Order: sequence, then C-alpha cells, then structure tokens
Amino acid sequence: MAADALEALREEMARRTRTQAQDWYPTFRARHAMQAVFETLREQRGQGEVITQLLTCCTAVDPIIAAGLAPRYADISPRSLAIDGSAMTISPKTRAVMLQHTFGLFDPDGDEELVRRTHEAGVVVLEDCAHCAGHFSRGADGHPLADVSFHSFGVQKMAATDFGSLTWVNPRMADAGLRQAIVEALAGLPVLSPRLERAARNYDLQIRVLMKLPAKLRHSLSDSLSARELYLPPVSSAERRGMVSLAPMRPSAWVCDHMQTGLADLDFQEKRSLEATRIFARELAPLAERGLLAIPAAALERERPLLRFPLVIEGEQRADALIEAIGAAQCYCDSWGRPALFPGVLDPSAYGLANTDDLSAWSETSRVVAGVVPLYTSVSPDEALTVSQVVKRFVSSS
Repeated sequence: MAADALEALREEMARRTRTQAQDWYPTFRARHAMQAVFETLREQRGQGEVITQLLTCCTAVDPIIAAGLAPRYADISPRSLAIDGSAMTISPKTRAVMLQHTFGLFDPDGDEELVRRTHEAGVVVLEDCAHCAGHFSRGADGHPLADVSFHSFGVQKMAATDFGSLTWVNPRMADAGLRQAIVEALAGLPVLSPRLERAARNYDLQIRVLMKLPAKLRHSLSDSLSARELYLPPVSSAERRGMVSLAPMRPSAWVCDHMQTGLADLDFQEKRSLEATRIFARELAPLAERGLLAIPAAALERERPLLRFPLVIEGEQRADALIEAIGAAQCYCDSWGRPALFPGVLDPSAYGLANTDDLSAWSETSRVVAGVVPLYTSVSPDEALTVSQVVKRFVSSS
C-alpha cells in the first residue's frame, strides 16, 4: 500500500474527528477490523461472550463468531435503538459490549451509562459507527467514550465507497497491554491482493448486472463468483451462516484513494441528509404525538444527519405495506432491520438462536424489528416531503 495514500486518509479522518492520525487503522471492511479485534480479545482475555444486539446486520455479529467468541443479545432502548445499558447484564464471561449507533442515532446519557457500567466491570466498549462515519459518542469532557470505534465506508453508508473502513483505537484505553495487542493486530494485517482489488474495481458494474437478473439466478451467480473471489457481495451467503468472507486485510492504495473520495463528499452527503432529517422530524413528529407511529426520541431531541430516519409502526404487514406505498410514489425505501440480523441468516444455530422469528425474549427489539420503516435521507427536500405525505396518508387511513 502506498504510504502517502494511507497517511492522507488517516490525517483527514483525524482532522474531522479532532483526534490523532496515528490512532486510526484502515481495513478493507469493518467486519475485518472487528474480527481482528475480537481475536485479540480472545487471545488476551480468553474465551467468552460479546454483548450485542439483534437489530443489526449479520456481518456485525459474524466477526464475533469467527473469532471464537459467542454473541449474547441484549434488548435495545426505544430512545436510541442501541443496547439499553440500564438493563443489560454483564457477567464474568463478558469480553466486550457493542455500542451501535443505529441509523446514526446518538443518546449521550444512555451511551455514558452503558460505557460507565461496562468499564466498571473491567470490560471493553466497542463502538459500531457504520452508519455515521466520522462521529463518536463523547463524554462531557469531549473525549470519545469507546475503547475501539469502527467506521465503515461500505455499501449504502454515509461515506459510501463500497469498501473500506477505519478503526480508531483509544489512546486512553485503561488496559495498555490490550491496546498494544489490538494495534499490532490491525497494523499487521496483509494488504488486499491484486486479484481482490480487481474484484473491488469491478463491483459497481457487477452489481448493476446482477440486479437485473431473477433473484434465484442472481443469488446462484453471486455465490459462484464470490467463491472464486471474482465478486465481493455486500453480504455473502457464507456471511449469513456466521462466517466472515475473506481473511481480515488492509485496503490497497486504490481503495484508500476511494475512501478519500468518500470523505471529500461527506460534507455534501451529511448536509443533504440533515435537510431530509429535519423535514421528516417536522412533518412526522405530530403523528408520533398522536400515537399513530413511533419515532425514537434520539431522532427528535438532537438534530443530526441520520443515515435513515426510523419509523416504527405496528406489525410487519403494515410496515411492509407502508414501504410498498412509498415505492408506489416512485420513492425508495427498504426494510433494513427486518428481519433481525439483516438481511436474514441462513443458519440461526450459528448465531446461538433456535430461530429468528421468535424475539419475545427481547421485547423492544421484537417491536422494532417487526415494524421498522427506515426512511432514506439521501434524498432531495422535495422527495422527503413526498415521502412524508405518503406516510401521513397511510397511517391516517389504516
């Protein structure tokens, strides 16, 4: 990897986050950084479990399993759609707790409580910033709270360049030995091979072609190409069975350059997202006040550029019907978060679950997964208004 491409990337991320460039470590994908960190945790502290959540992508849980640790799921807070720190149970087997900023939501009070309880137990806090690259949860003193923070540049992210991630390792981590081991693991990863770089370069063309094929043929061809390392899907079939495709690796200079492009475009993306977020909040908060739908409080109390503006309505069928109504208005909306461990797992047992249909043990997670409608914010103000009108008509007439 060209040293100048790497250093430019680290320095730009440090500038944006008021941190130091030497504390940032690039990987080809965030799941690779997670796996390297989890493997280090297991080596340093032994077998155990990681507290995480079910309202997430399966690729955020795969690295736990691939590293030889076990995921243990905690319920989420309705305020932030992150783990409810006041209700989670930390045991002697807990090796880490994952603080996920779902859709880019931040709840400073809730985040501080989760971090305080976790650190008091001598456990590390890992922060998933996949939906909000360049932003941390910070304490009252302005310092980032987490021990390790993962920032993704993957598909449909705020700084979207299809591939690439940066991981920040807190220089104030209490366990200096563990910090050094994590740094060495991340810095020592091999660089993306030329063969895989070619696959990365061809991704945009490949995905456009694949998306025009019937679903069965698309999945079959995707699996065949990815098995030969000719195509790098956002989530492979193997990654829906508790594995991480490819060994952890660092990005090539070409990927670093594309990540720089994503960072250069981030201000525009966040400005557009913030405009749409403001419109959704203004137009749809009255519906929440009337009890026609629910909006996490963190989306209304603190103005931020969210990756998606989350609505929760009652029941999967109604949620799907609302998404269809938005599509009928020539606007896009998907169902990220539904099913649990999105886009759905092919082997629940690999994730320590009998199935993913019964989430009754996690009541708030169950409610949100069943009814989440994540509104796209990477849209014009006019489209945000159109989507808002669709939502108003839908909930008022059903």
